[in-house]
Amino acid sequence: MTNVEALKALYVALGGDADDVANANTNAELIAALAGVLPESGESLLPDPSALSDGDMLKVSGGKWVAYTPAP
Repeated sequence: MTNVEALKALYVALGGDADDVANANTNAELIAALAGVLPESGESLLPDPSALSDGDMLKVSGGKWVAYTPAP
């Protein structure tokens, strides 16, 4: 696997659409694309856990992971 192929795979794994980088051929192009799918500085991909969230589950809301407590 080349660096370009690996960066394309990483882009998709982080939530990007493979079609968006289909024509990207350089590391620089793909690194720039990755910057668009990474969370903002200091922003986590997952909600912060606490003792109060014991037993909670995750779901996607508004394109982000959020914790919720399932109905009994």
